Amino acid sequence: MVLFAPAMLLVGCGLCANEAPAEHPSPDGQWKYVSFDRNCGATTSSNLQIGLLPVSKSLPKDAANAFIADDNRGASFVAQPEWISARKLRITYSPKDRIFKRESRVGPIEIEYVLER
Repeated sequence: MVLFAPAMLLVGCGLCANEAPAEHPSPDGQWKYVSFDRNCGATTSSNLQIGLLPVSKSLPKDAANAFIADDNRGASFVAQPEWISARKLRITYSPKDRIFKRESRVGPIEIEYVLER
């Protein structure tokens, strides 16, 4: 996706840091989602990222593999993930959010998106 190209260039250069990660295991304990803020320095705003990975794996230093968004310079909240079942994650987000990545599936996990009302 081209929308996030300038900030994505920083992903691999070592300037980005994943901050305040919070892990939430799936109901069966096999997978987890990790939500975190990603900060790539003063020239970019931080953003919320949600990654999905097996519960035994650590969060990589890369960008998330499931969802990336920011609050559009303070216009709204970003997202609220929640497990619906062992293989389904729901992410509720605001229509004002700027979405940079929105995967419908990561591995065996289906991801459902719901706009906040």
